[in-house]
Amino acid sequence: MKKFTLNLDAAIVIALLVLASIGGNAYQYMEYKELKDENFRLQLQGLEDKMNLDSQENYIKRLNAKLEEQGEPAEAAVAESAAQDS
Repeated sequence: MKKFTLNLDAAIVIALLVLASIGGNAYQYMEYKELKDENFRLQLQGLEDKMNLDSQENYIKRLNAKLEEQGEPAEAAVAESAAQDS
């Protein structure tokens, strides 16, 4: 039966490969955590933006309805407002 011998060079190479693998995994995990946190923050920002847009749209609809109740067409009021702004 042959005896198994492990050279010192081979042991060093194996240890370096294991350390490099662990270091690579740690780096990837840190990148993953940062990207996960950024993704979550962007999803919340998107939800907030959508809610703000919906709120603004509803406010515009209420103002248009109010203008129509007063007898002014909404488009004429918008044109008049734009003329005053310039």
